[in-house]
Amino acid sequence: MKAKLSHTMRSFNLQFAICNRKFAILFLFLIAIPNSLPAQVVRLPAVVPETHNSPSLFPGRLTSHPDSSAQILAPPGETISPGPAEPPQSDIRSGFFQRAIINGTWLPRTAGRGGFGQYDLQTKLVVALPCPTADSPLVITPGFTTHYLDGPVDVDLPPRLYDSYCQFRWLSQVTPQLGLDFAVTPGWYSDFRQDSDRALRIPAHAAAAWTLGPTTKFVLGAAYLARFDVNFIPVGGIIWTPNEDTKCELLFPEPKITRRILCERSADREINTWLYVAGEFAGDAWAIEMPGGENEQVILRDCRLIFGIERKKIQGFGAKLELGYVFARRILYSGDTPEFDPTDTILLRAGVQY
Repeated sequence: MKAKLSHTMRSFNLQFAICNRKFAILFLFLIAIPNSLPAQVVRLPAVVPETHNSPSLFPGRLTSHPDSSAQILAPPGETISPGPAEPPQSDIRSGFFQRAIINGTWLPRTAGRGGFGQYDLQTKLVVALPCPTADSPLVITPGFTTHYLDGPVDVDLPPRLYDSYCQFRWLSQVTPQLGLDFAVTPGWYSDFRQDSDRALRIPAHAAAAWTLGPTTKFVLGAAYLARFDVNFIPVGGIIWTPNEDTKCELLFPEPKITRRILCERSADREINTWLYVAGEFAGDAWAIEMPGGENEQVILRDCRLIFGIERKKIQGFGAKLELGYVFARRILYSGDTPEFDPTDTILLRAGVQY
């Protein structure tokens, strides 16, 4: 009976992997045709409140995993005020399709027995629906990530790990001062070889942002990571925007300081170039099959200091390039397998979005 169940679960995982490959093909297809059928597309109202006089009321985009296992608060869509007689422009689209994203992250393997390399390829599609109105949108983000692992020596890890998920996030501006953000992200996190239900995880978060003034917001909340090492972490801090070119997100667990260095405007487009420095408390958990056939859950986690540059066209293509230092690395197992601390390394990340 156990052998039959194991065979059934392996068959399910194989079919699941095939479905995710089909999803990746569909994702690339959607990137290619978002504007190719304008006559057939019925545009929905804007998915966030458009406040010409107070663009700072938007509380920020809160995201539970999978944007990263600890990236709980991401920066909002930049809102630019071209002039006193013109309405602000936003990189948040007014229809169902919001953006398509592809990111590649490389952590090279260093020399020695503690060297551990990793390459991550992530694809995401972001869409939005009024829920129940355009001022309270439901943002849906299906995504798929493959992690290619290189080493370390004498440590039991599969060559590849996979994330397959769909995030459901609800935003609401309850009052001019108070914004709420709730998200749940069911997903399958495994090596696609094991037959344990521990691969199914449902991270989530809840947070509120209170506008203290025209340049300052206070954020407070919590995130559920559904991991055996850490289940809950707090989310909070201050977002300070002294001017339209500078933004300081003094937040746990992902602080970030951004500075716009170039703004190119014309009658039909606007392109902004940003420099930033950020911190990441990264990592995640996957269900894997060990060499002896037993099932375990493994956690890869680390801390990152990142310097980046991003060039973004409002409601158009954007690209970013990042260089970082990765330290405090750790590999943990849910069973009796001893933990391991890989050596520090660097990070290179490139991404495009539309």
